[in-house]
Amino acid sequence: MDETLPKPYKLKSKKRIGSLFENGSSVKAFPLLLVYKNTEEIDVNFQVGFSVSKRNFKHAVDRNRIKRLLREYFRKNKYIFSKENNQFLFMFIYTGKTMPTYDDVSKAMNKISQKFEQQLQQNKKS
Repeated sequence: MDETLPKPYKLKSKKRIGSLFENGSSVKAFPLLLVYKNTEEIDVNFQVGFSVSKRNFKHAVDRNRIKRLLREYFRKNKYIFSKENNQFLFMFIYTGKTMPTYDDVSKAMNKISQKFEQQLQQNKKS
């Protein structure tokens, strides 16, 4: 299994990020919020971004550490979010106020991935 996260998979376009927050759906599993949108405008299965609030973590070192933990978990388990026929934009937002460990991040990401799957199944039924 390929465990890399190359540049085409990173969400960096301001236009796409704006449309993601305007028209996207969200799933919440404390301390994470996942905003996602199904799109046809990208060449890969998904593009992903990570965000941590400056209000909760004043020091850039702490924000970068949390984003690094989120990216690492996603990189190792990206097959969970990669759908064959769909192309998604993802934005993971850390909303907690305490510094997480890798175990905390993995539990939250597992929980949010299950909720994401459930929401996709509900959307297919309707």
